[in-house]
Formats: sequence, C-alpha cells, structure tokens
Amino acid sequence: MRAPPSLRFLPIPISPRPLTRLPAPFRQFRPSSTTQPLSVPGPPKPHPIVSSFLCTGTEGTPTFRIALFKRSDKVPLYKNLYAGISGSIETSDTSPFAAALREIKEETGLAPPAIELLREGEAYDVDDGEVGKRWRIFTFAWRLHEPGERHSGGGGGAENGSGDRAAGRAGAKEGEDGEEEGKEKEGRLRALMTLCEANVAVVFVRPEEVAGMDTVPDLARGIRAVVRGHFGDE
Repeated sequence: MRAPPSLRFLPIPISPRPLTRLPAPFRQFRPSSTTQPLSVPGPPKPHPIVSSFLCTGTEGTPTFRIALFKRSDKVPLYKNLYAGISGSIETSDTSPFAAALREIKEETGLAPPAIELLREGEAYDVDDGEVGKRWRIFTFAWRLHEPGERHSGGGGGAENGSGDRAAGRAGAKEGEDGEEEGKEKEGRLRALMTLCEANVAVVFVRPEEVAGMDTVPDLARGIRAVVRGHFGDE
C-alpha cells in the first residue's frame, strides 16, 4: 500500500559548502609562543676519568713491562677485568694530572718519588653501550722506582715534556738487567704496593700481551697513547 501524498518524503537537494571555520569546540586551543619543540636526546655527556700505567724496564726493549690490576667483584663496573689505575676526576682535583696522582696513592699506596711521570697522552672518548656510559679518558704512563733508585727528580718536571728524556737515561742500565733480574725487580715493586679493595691482583705484562687479556674497554688504545716502541704503526 502506498503512503498518502502528505506523508511522502521528498529528497532535499544539499549543496556542499566549504568549511571556512572550525566549530567552536575546536577553536579553543591556540599554539603558545612559549611552546617548547620536541627535543631528541643526544649522546651522553662524557664522564672524565684518568687511567695510569705503571711501568718498569726499558721502553722499546723486551724488559719493558706494564703493571695491570685485576679489578675485584666489589666494584660497580667491569668486575674481574684487568685495567690500569683508573678513577673519576673529582671536583676537588685541580687537573687530570692531580687526579692520576690521587688515584695511584689510593689504589697502591705509591707516590713520588716511587713513581715518576714518563708520558701523558691525549684524552680520547670511549662509548660503552653495555653500561650506557661515554668515558673521556686521560692517560698517563709512570716509571716505577725502588727506594734509592736514581731518577730525574719526580713527576713535576716530566709533566712539561722532560719525561721522555728522563726515561731514556733512567732506563739505560735497566736494559742490561735481563729477563730474570727484571722478574725479581717486579716482585720487589709488587711488594711495595698496598692494594685497595678495588683490586685483587697485579701482574706485569709486555704491551703486546694486552690484546689477549680480559680488560676494560679499549685498554690497548690507552696504552698506545703513552707507550712507545712496541707497536708496528709507530
């Protein structure tokens, strides 16, 4: 049955109109001139540390050795790995050189004249994604001395470049000692150290042996920065 004419729905033509203004509820937000743009986090800021290598023997000869310290399982990072004497540069340290002296004293009990600066290397950065850290490492090489042993007069003069010349003079006789006497001297130098709880052992190794050891990241790079005569690219 058809609906009566009065009840029929007739189509009403609708002409589309362009939307010139947003409805009122959407006009409430206005960008502020102080709105901050989204920032993308950059790489972590480098954390400054020092790394010192205590040395004995004549640089560039088979008698030359570096003391590496095995870290204990009580330290927060790099447990049971070999490293130099390392630690953070504190706000109370007047320079990386001062921080290196402090760390050596704290971790071994040694201080000048038992140690003498051999060389200071250029700082470099190491990114360690496993621990989420970027380190800025200041490296130093130091010559170990037994009590009464002749040397150039302490680390202060070596800081401005006399360390290389002093190493050559001080190492002249040691180059004649031989392997056996070198090992005996290492034992005496080891006995002079008082290790703190951060380290459990110290070993004397040739620079070429470091690549085969379990070490903290990029330790070999730090050694290359301050040791001469043991790497083919020198």
